[in-house]
Amino acid sequence: MAGFTSTEVFSPYECDQLAIKVAGESAYTEDDCVGKLTVERETKTVTKKCRGFVKKRKTKVTGNGTITLSMHVKLDLYRKLHAMVSNGLQEGVYAFDNTVPLPECTIAARVKDEDDNIMFKGFPRCKIEEVGQMSVENGSDEVAEVEIKLSYMPDDYGKGEYEALADELTGTVLTKENWMTTFSSEKAQKTSD
Repeated sequence: MAGFTSTEVFSPYECDQLAIKVAGESAYTEDDCVGKLTVERETKTVTKKCRGFVKKRKTKVTGNGTITLSMHVKLDLYRKLHAMVSNGLQEGVYAFDNTVPLPECTIAARVKDEDDNIMFKGFPRCKIEEVGQMSVENGSDEVAEVEIKLSYMPDDYGKGEYEALADELTGTVLTKENWMTTFSSEKAQKTSD
């Protein structure tokens, strides 16, 4: 039986796995309690005019964009993403420090369609764009998710976003078994045969 291919319709339905690796860390932190993953890609349009009329228009993706995650995030990952520090503070105390820049991170996601076909997504260079607000509602019937807004930018290869269908991912370096734990833009590149 042939696997699912890119000639078929893939309609993203569920992000059932998400992993984030903060710069300087050796491993990804998995956090699978994602309510919503939103990706907005940036484009640039160049126009050519002749006597005031547009004669030609060319649009390309820039490799930049934004990612919005609505999720229940692990506290240690939240602190790392927001560059919260504990040095110089009492044991167990963390603080936002305006002298510490927010770190870059890499995001790997596993997205399914309504038929459980799998697409892997990878964003090698992301950074928190907006720290956001904290809201606590006493007596609420639902525990609110945290919203994390990140920007993503091109890597050393000029690419900001990678994707692969699980059934078409046949390489030996980056595989469907290790995408969520080892994704990097270097591993996504074709190696010489």
